[in-house]
Amino acid sequence: MATQAKSVQTLALHFTAEHFPVSSTFALFLELAVFGKSTIPPNLDWGDQVTEKMHGPGASLPDFIKIVRESANRAFSTPLGRDLTLRSFNLFGDLLVGNPATLARIQAQRRHIFVISAPRHGGSYLTKELYRATGIDPTTVPNYLAHDGYPDCTPTWYTSEGPMAVPATRKAMQQTAEWIIMADYYFRDRPAVAGLPTFVKKGTKMVYLGPFFRETFGPHAEWVVIVRHPVPACVSLYEKAGGLPDNGLFPAHPRSVIERWVMESWALDGVSRVEVAKMPYFTAYLHYWQRYHVALATGGLLLGKQQRRTILGYVPESCESFIQGQLARFAVAEDPTPETFHASEKARNRHPDWMREAESTVNDVSRIWQMMGLEFPKEAHQAL
Repeated sequence: MATQAKSVQTLALHFTAEHFPVSSTFALFLELAVFGKSTIPPNLDWGDQVTEKMHGPGASLPDFIKIVRESANRAFSTPLGRDLTLRSFNLFGDLLVGNPATLARIQAQRRHIFVISAPRHGGSYLTKELYRATGIDPTTVPNYLAHDGYPDCTPTWYTSEGPMAVPATRKAMQQTAEWIIMADYYFRDRPAVAGLPTFVKKGTKMVYLGPFFRETFGPHAEWVVIVRHPVPACVSLYEKAGGLPDNGLFPAHPRSVIERWVMESWALDGVSRVEVAKMPYFTAYLHYWQRYHVALATGGLLLGKQQRRTILGYVPESCESFIQGQLARFAVAEDPTPETFHASEKARNRHPDWMREAESTVNDVSRIWQMMGLEFPKEAHQAL
């Protein structure tokens, strides 16, 4: 007696680029890749540790949005632009569903070295010197490939994307896919070092989605963490932003991205911008420093003794010694001598009251790290 095969129905999901628009960073990179330059040039001096200057988008927000849209359209009209875009979407899809073959390729066919630090903590120095150690001139690397604002992650679940509220996980996944495709293409002619193509990235915001990044890049990824005492980090912050406000209070209107992050850290605790603007500058900043380093210890980015990680304190001897070891490890840098790591004691001399205020917070964070099985660097108790 013949049996009739049962039909299997599948549900097809259809999405367009309007549901998942590429980031402004990826759009400008496409323009650079296709035409050799972008309307808004990338910042190439992101590794400058000495000169205090800020970089903005160079255009008003409406003009910036228009430039990005036109850049994306111009680049996507070319074969190379379409190819890079489709590759980024395919990789995004694989990350979204957890394609094991794709994850295996990411983890086995590349060496990833990530530098994790709060802003003004020496992470740029380490990133720049690691590029040199792996045979790349850091002044040729666009900021979005090397530096910390991209891929974007936040401590909140939803983040703004134009007029839309977008889940932070979706945004981070898509921009991670974009970064991998961008890095692969930009460094396509670069020879392998120590047997593997090697990619260096500063990832300040990775702490907010730690398990995603740790598990995506796998057990062979290398993590370099640097911690600085909050007082000199705060001094560096206000110097870069234009100086300590005359009234000594935190500005109601942030002058830099980092000051905005300080505001946002208080907003997570339900404290309004108006209330933050009544606080002493350092008191407001110290809350952000504490929150960041607690998230770094407890958020899942740093986990297990088998992880390949190095934790450094903000002192010249430790940082230069680490870089010296990497220069010797890869043995491809034109100059095998580490660049000078700049530090001074001006912060503790300028703000002894801040030093007293910070002491209990630094000790509390140190204890949390120890509870999590992490060694809080003793040098982070020094105000350099």
